[in-house]
Amino acid sequence: MRRLLVLLNQRYNNYMKLFWQIANIASVIFALVLNFLTGAQILNLPAINEVSDTYATLLTPAGYAFSIWSLVYILLVVFAVYQARDIFKPHKDNDLPLTMGPLFVIANICNGLWTYIFVQELIGLSVFVLLLLTTSLYLLLYRLKIAVYDAPLEVIALSWWPLLIYTGWVTVATVVNIASWFDSIGVTISPLIASSVLVILAAVLLALLITRNVRELLLASAWGIAAIGVAQVEGNQAVMVTAFGASGILVAAILVHGYMNRAASPLK
Repeated sequence: MRRLLVLLNQRYNNYMKLFWQIANIASVIFALVLNFLTGAQILNLPAINEVSDTYATLLTPAGYAFSIWSLVYILLVVFAVYQARDIFKPHKDNDLPLTMGPLFVIANICNGLWTYIFVQELIGLSVFVLLLLTTSLYLLLYRLKIAVYDAPLEVIALSWWPLLIYTGWVTVATVVNIASWFDSIGVTISPLIASSVLVILAAVLLALLITRNVRELLLASAWGIAAIGVAQVEGNQAVMVTAFGASGILVAAILVHGYMNRAASPLK
């Protein structure tokens, strides 16, 4: 009887693992397709940069910052393939799909829906969707224990980096989206508030670096924060200085953290 229960449990886990592997791949495809259809204006919707400019605030990054999505999507495809590497012949050493559960799927569905919702100028709803995306990613980092143990280079490069860079950029994007929502309801983001938000965001990210060792997450966030500074070069000087200062501190912290933990480098 005990052997039968063990066998049934093993088969159930294999079926669920296969289900999540397929669902994870499908969710990445969903995000890519919907973003392409929306971005290429095939759905006869406004261009996303036009809507973004309509609700631009002191926290809106320069346009080049959004090019990081190309890297994010490439890494998501890599991650989706990696988690499904044993899809035809299950191996016990790949428990990634079962450990993730629905979190990666939720994040990618929100990713695809966000662009479609945002270009229709449903800014409040887009904030909710992006917050759900961000929450799912942070729960995923926690569930997978990313960056808190010594893992092989394969795991770091193909699993950790995609999720960390994804999360780092989305963290900044969420702050930008919330600022746009305030602008859409007639609340102006003052230079003092914008600068304070950047300082608080940098402090939270530094705390994450200290407690969770998430250097790649900080790097993606620093990219977005620096782009906020670039956008204000000919705008508000206080926000520009704060953004450049915050991104500079984050990059310096990444370098110091990497040096202090060099003994744990997987390259060794």
